[in-house]
Amino acid sequence: MLVYRRESTLVIDYGKHGGSIMERLLKIIEKVSQLREAARRVIQKSQAELNRKFEGIKIQKFQKEELVWYFDKLAAMQHDTKF
Repeated sequence: MLVYRRESTLVIDYGKHGGSIMERLLKIIEKVSQLREAARRVIQKSQAELNRKFEGIKIQKFQKEELVWYFDKLAAMQHDTKF
């Protein structure tokens, strides 16, 4: 690389935030574990909230050959021009 009256530096050596790319990567990697822990806590909190909401609901179990009402949502949602 030819450079007159300047010191040659590559973009990979110094980012726009200062410091080397490797230093920047190490900072990002350190933050990943903190973000992962925060996400895990939020997921556990939302799952516990859902468990509390659905705690008292009875689940109805159907037996074989028992008649149930079937609703075809896809067929009901179709908006064809043909009738």
